[in-house]
Amino acid sequence: MRVFVSEFVCGGGWRGSSLETSLAREGRAMLAALIEDIAKIPGCEIVTTWDARLGECPIEQCDVRIVDTAIDELTQFRALVRESDAVWIIAPETDGELLKRVLQFQFVNETEAPRSPTRRFLGASDRAIWLASDKLPLAAWFHERTIPTPETLPFNPGNRLAEVHWPVPTIIKRRDGAGSQGIFLLRDGFDLWNARRELGREDEPETYIQQPFIAGTPLSATLLIANDGSILEVFPVAEQHLGEDGRFQYRGGRMPAGISPESAVAVQQLAERACLTIPGLTGYVGCDIVLPRDRPLEPVLIEINPRLTTSYLGYRQLTDDNIPARLIDANAPPLRWKSETVTFTV
Repeated sequence: MRVFVSEFVCGGGWRGSSLETSLAREGRAMLAALIEDIAKIPGCEIVTTWDARLGECPIEQCDVRIVDTAIDELTQFRALVRESDAVWIIAPETDGELLKRVLQFQFVNETEAPRSPTRRFLGASDRAIWLASDKLPLAAWFHERTIPTPETLPFNPGNRLAEVHWPVPTIIKRRDGAGSQGIFLLRDGFDLWNARRELGREDEPETYIQQPFIAGTPLSATLLIANDGSILEVFPVAEQHLGEDGRFQYRGGRMPAGISPESAVAVQQLAERACLTIPGLTGYVGCDIVLPRDRPLEPVLIEINPRLTTSYLGYRQLTDDNIPARLIDANAPPLRWKSETVTFTV
């Protein structure tokens, strides 16, 4: 089986002038780890792309195509989809990049190179990605289905503090943000002034939302979901380590999280309930969840990531089994987790 692993940022799709970003750092780490693990699956050969601006590709065990521009990368992407049996895409939701990649795969698969249905997309459907990528309609979707999630409203950087709809502290973030990009904690008028100044330079008002800040433990829950919608695996709950400067920079985490067994079960059950409400949500899925300080058995779902997440770097250390094999090989046995704690940084 020929598997095309496409990481958007380091693979050459990133149009920004600088690759020194958290998205690039995390993307590079995920790409290297995923390729290393897929290479261990018998019968799998791997191909990927690499941005020439990053210098020589350090990733072994695969065929690497060096690309010089974003246009070159898109050409290579289409060609490698045609040549592969399975495609695994890692891309941020920001600016719809993950959705665009999936639509490109579908276009090539259905029109440019029709072939037997053995070519697989190892991820969610376009409709599931569209919903999960936009935090405003996603919050409404969950409220309608009684999934506990924060109240979410559009935010205009021109609003005065009195017009923010909840008592401070309040969270401001991109509707389609990935990682810790574009997140602000508003505690007072000075924080609002700083956020308005930065957001006014960068984005249109309608690209941001506001949510009440929930004091508690930031967690993530990861699931592997089969193409028929059945849940293959629910991973141990992970604790997220975030920066404390009001920008929530993701710094890694530990797993299992240091919470009670009862809280862990509640978090896993919430993640399952939420994912099962979204048709077509398959593959590797990460859920960001907060466990409120004053309600340790009532977790709150923040968002869903319909793609590989950085916590993969820790989970692969917590098991001797092959995580991607559970998605690629229908006969792979369930994952077995070590009875230890893993801490990782990015």
